[in-house]
Amino acid sequence: MPAALPLYVTAFRGLGPVAARELRDRCGQEFSRVQTHRVRDYDVLSFSFPPPIDALFCLGTVEDLFYQLAIVPLAGGPADLEQLQSLCQSAPLEPGLRLHRQQHSHQGRRRTSFRVVVQARDAPWRHYRRIDMQKALAQAIGQRCPRWQLVEEDADLEFWLQQAGRCALLGLRLSDRSMRHRAYKKAHLPGSLRPTIAHALAYLSGPEPGDVFLDPLCGAGTVLIERARAGRHALLIGGDLRPEAVAHTLENLGPRHRPRGILRWDATCLPLPDSCAAKVATNLPWGQQFGTPRNTPALYAGVLAEVRRVLKPGGRAVFLTGEFELFKQVLKDVPDLKIAEQFRQIAVLGREADIFVVEKRD
Repeated sequence: MPAALPLYVTAFRGLGPVAARELRDRCGQEFSRVQTHRVRDYDVLSFSFPPPIDALFCLGTVEDLFYQLAIVPLAGGPADLEQLQSLCQSAPLEPGLRLHRQQHSHQGRRRTSFRVVVQARDAPWRHYRRIDMQKALAQAIGQRCPRWQLVEEDADLEFWLQQAGRCALLGLRLSDRSMRHRAYKKAHLPGSLRPTIAHALAYLSGPEPGDVFLDPLCGAGTVLIERARAGRHALLIGGDLRPEAVAHTLENLGPRHRPRGILRWDATCLPLPDSCAAKVATNLPWGQQFGTPRNTPALYAGVLAEVRRVLKPGGRAVFLTGEFELFKQVLKDVPDLKIAEQFRQIAVLGREADIFVVEKRD
């Protein structure tokens, strides 16, 4: 077996455990030496994995995939910058470049270009700025590879330095924007879910080939499409009260992902028979951007009652909401539904939300 490669992935803060579970499901036990870190609004999962690594680019809950060059301990003084430069110049770079070339073509370009991205919060113990780290790293890369050209945007190569507590991860980005921003997302609505979060909802529903899958508040259809991307299904059903949301869902779905049924409806009074859906996943309205707070309790009660009615016994429903206490309070009054899992403080559009995985008793 080829030697395992040092890699790491980033997911939105709070989704690290979900990304780790998806990694195990998709890749079995091939990955090892797993470590978790937190960088600003992201969870970072570092691990070793043998080539080929093509399967890792199919992870739906992950924002980016990196080849790990080094983990740099930080003391807060100027010596950190010197150590960063030293490790950058001595780290085994060629395996990462080889992985990058397998995914991206640089043919026809006279000089390889690179840029440096630093994610680090200011801290009183650190006596240098983020820009100092960026300059030190750029200088070290330029000295190591003098034929390369430093640019600010649209670089062939991206080197990222991400501070996690009192250490920093140095990596070469292997993925591009298509891993986090799906090509199907042509129509958008305010507050529309990021595809990786939508994929986490669909994934936590436990996709199976025979599923009738429902999103009663489908918005622009992101959760429905991510469920379709997660595997075969029997039927996708979605709807929304807003005509523009139904239109955007149909536009984003395009001719793919059939069979399906997309309707305009009131999620508190679904035109569906009892026990028709095996799985449900949805982004409930929450926060000032998403609705009128005084109407939210009644809406939650109506939606949960309908989900209970249309969900098959033994079925699973996944909810994203920023109304933690309200959701739990309303759920107490809905018989047969029980919380199986919770994922707290997910970073969503600069705010925090929670994921509830709910099961209907047999």
